[in-house]
Amino acid sequence: MRELNKREKIIAVLVAIALVVFLVQRLAVEPQGKKFRQLQKELASLDEQYADIGPKLVDFNTLNSNLVKKEIQLAELEQVLSRQAEVAEIINEVSMQARTHGLELQNIRPQKTTFMRTRAGRHGEFRWLVLNVGIRALYQQLGNFLGDLEQQPFYVKVAELHVAQGKERAERLEIQLKLEIVVRS
Repeated sequence: MRELNKREKIIAVLVAIALVVFLVQRLAVEPQGKKFRQLQKELASLDEQYADIGPKLVDFNTLNSNLVKKEIQLAELEQVLSRQAEVAEIINEVSMQARTHGLELQNIRPQKTTFMRTRAGRHGEFRWLVLNVGIRALYQQLGNFLGDLEQQPFYVKVAELHVAQGKERAERLEIQLKLEIVVRS
């Protein structure tokens, strides 16, 4: 075999380098490039999913905080509402408080009763009662009446309060109350 001259050696080295570069490109770089593009697509997909989850997470957090508030309210009710009472007892208690404070009771009408669930999921341990109450009184008498209602062994909320000038006696007011009461069943 004859020895290669300098030019042939340079050409052989260049061909060998080109072959090595080609093989490295084909066997290492291209597969890594495909993997890289695939990972970029997956990352873009995950970014889209993350963008979709954001508002849902905010909604979930809002619902969760509302649930926590409701659980706290229910725990407070369970502590405060130790005594069981029937609708007639509640109406009697409200009318007694009205008479005690010198209010002229016009009417008491129960509107609706709803049974509520507890934290343990039991249904019917508490009742929510709505009473419409019509009275004639002075402002001070009304304030004392409502203050004493808050001391009763049931939860009372004044949902609506309508006050008008009295027709018969100007100093007495015509008052319509809508009371929401929660009591143990």
